[in-house]
Amino acid sequence: MVRTSPQENEKRLALLKAAFREVAERGFSDVTLEDIAVRAGVSKGVTLYYFDSKEHLFRELFGWLIDSIHGRMREAVAAAEGPVEKVRALVELIFPSPSKNRAFFRAYIDFCGLAARKEPFRQIGERFYAGCRDIDRGIVQEGMRLGRFLLRDADETASTLRAIFDGLMLQWLMEKDPESCFEAYRDRCERELLHYLLVPAGLASPGGLSTGAGPASASPSIRTRAGLAPPRRSS
Repeated sequence: MVRTSPQENEKRLALLKAAFREVAERGFSDVTLEDIAVRAGVSKGVTLYYFDSKEHLFRELFGWLIDSIHGRMREAVAAAEGPVEKVRALVELIFPSPSKNRAFFRAYIDFCGLAARKEPFRQIGERFYAGCRDIDRGIVQEGMRLGRFLLRDADETASTLRAIFDGLMLQWLMEKDPESCFEAYRDRCERELLHYLLVPAGLASPGGLSTGAGPASASPSIRTRAGLAPPRRSS
């Protein structure tokens, strides 16, 4: 395993950050390695020392972004008490500010175009969503176990949460004046997520679980799809 010095790690990170800013402002197709080098304050030769092509640099960029996002998601969830608070923590993390959201999703849209055509980028995208769904699934299962969330297939529910997050964010990005409606979209995202997840007051959830009942009353098939352990049999 090749070891790199702290100075080399710093230069590499500076190039990744410069690449992110460039693609967020100008788009993948219009950005060159020289543009990234200028933004990072290094020569093009230094850039080629760490990355042998623009595509290589962008693969590394999105891999780095994914690891960073997953780490911040786990920290936010770990710091929140209870499944509802964890959902709200993710909304706050994913909707930080208009400028940050615009920069990330402009770059992300470019990434999706690459992922649709190039297998290495598709694999990075697959890893991104797998990690997000794993975190979301943990929140969903906790909520179902506590009787706060409707009992559903845990994997499908986690996937639906991602669809709500991404769908609303992309619609926000297309608004004529996104700054003025940012908070409305953030509030709507939280509202729709909780509306989808929470057990309605006085109504039965799938499998016959009512608001006041514990998940042990659900059928074995519902519990299995929800990722919950079978109920213990009384001796």
